[in-house]
Amino acid sequence: MAQLTIPLDAKRFATGLTWKDYMAQMGDTRARTEQNYANSKLTDEEQKFFGSVTGVKYVMMLAENWCGDVHRNSPLIAHVCEAIPGCELKVFFRDKEADLRDTFLNNGYQSIPVVVFFDKDWNEVGRWIERAHAATAKTAGIRMGTIEKAGPEKDKQDAAMAEFRKQVQAAYEAPGAALWRGAANEIKLVLETRLGMAKK
Repeated sequence: MAQLTIPLDAKRFATGLTWKDYMAQMGDTRARTEQNYANSKLTDEEQKFFGSVTGVKYVMMLAENWCGDVHRNSPLIAHVCEAIPGCELKVFFRDKEADLRDTFLNNGYQSIPVVVFFDKDWNEVGRWIERAHAATAKTAGIRMGTIEKAGPEKDKQDAAMAEFRKQVQAAYEAPGAALWRGAANEIKLVLETRLGMAKK
């Protein structure tokens, strides 16, 4: 099977938003994302690992402001990129960048955030998409107890959606931040595997 050509180079990468600029344009989801940035800081062990990564130069993230997985998980990605020496993160809007979106589908779905790690020569090191596996399982359970139980009336559906979002956020903020730790660990495994880093 032919290797997919990734439609990204230094010139196009430069047109993306820095994390700071992405945050600045977020509008009504900015405060939530900033709070998640404060709450999702790396542990000392994670900081040490990502600080030892030498094979990643560029990181591209596809995002949209309205997406809950983006405002919950993009802050963790920012922390990871800040920890990797010499790493540069740029954010692109999925719906404006159709070729990037279609290159990084998640089993056919347009999931976000999509995070792709590249070396200095634009070879893909690895990718991480949407949320940690543990978060997928957790949110599925919360959905069953909220949205799936709501009746057909719009007010009940709206209330169920609000409760779903509240419970998912609480799960991320739970002591130990297991869902953020799960995401950090998945990214660590991707980089360890692809960069041939010795496990410590």
